[in-house]
Amino acid sequence: MKSCLLVFVPLLQFISGICFAQQNGYRVNGHILGLPDQTKLYLIDGGKRKIIDSAVVQQERFVLNGYMPETAHTYLYAGKGSVSMKLADILLDNRTVEVEGTKPVYDSVVVRGSDIDRLWKEWWKEDQQIGYQRFRIKQVYESLVAKKDTANAGQLKKLIDEMTVNRIDLLKSYVRRHRTTAVGAALPTLCTLGDYLSKADYLELYQTLSPTWQNSGFGREILQQAGRKSNQKQLAK
Repeated sequence: MKSCLLVFVPLLQFISGICFAQQNGYRVNGHILGLPDQTKLYLIDGGKRKIIDSAVVQQERFVLNGYMPETAHTYLYAGKGSVSMKLADILLDNRTVEVEGTKPVYDSVVVRGSDIDRLWKEWWKEDQQIGYQRFRIKQVYESLVAKKDTANAGQLKKLIDEMTVNRIDLLKSYVRRHRTTAVGAALPTLCTLGDYLSKADYLELYQTLSPTWQNSGFGREILQQAGRKSNQKQLAK
């Protein structure tokens, strides 16, 4: 019995330590090669557009500690103002995440423990493939319009609109796949499709989310975006 207690007590202490660490707030451990000493880093709440934490780099390393009342999409920036540089997107709650990079460039920085980094880059890559093709076609379309070649311009206009719909459908598919997670709730507020999403699109994205995430800050932001929209899409922008 005594030997069992000797094992059980340390186990309780270990479990209690884990629970306390989870409730105690977030911790961002960073190691980015090439990041100069004394560089000031800023953790910014993306929704509220305000600085929530900062740290100074020492030997290419930094640590940020704090508490989040709810999950938020945050940006990690080096420097302020015109010389600032975005290093990472972090979907942050009260957990520990690791930020590592081979150089202080956004695409070279990886965030472990925050799904938004991987999934955002995955979605972004697919979206930009469609977006780049659309951009090239739109250039041809505009040259045809300038030449008053309405017949061929009209055909390209349809193709441009179809590609915009494809980008919107891609976003919706990511939200459906991750509807019960912070990632699914955050993507509609992070994406660059705001000019093309209608009120109906935003409401559909909101309804796709699980009730928990509908009631989150991300869910409220999606509804706010819907409230700013009319039901008319302008696909040809």
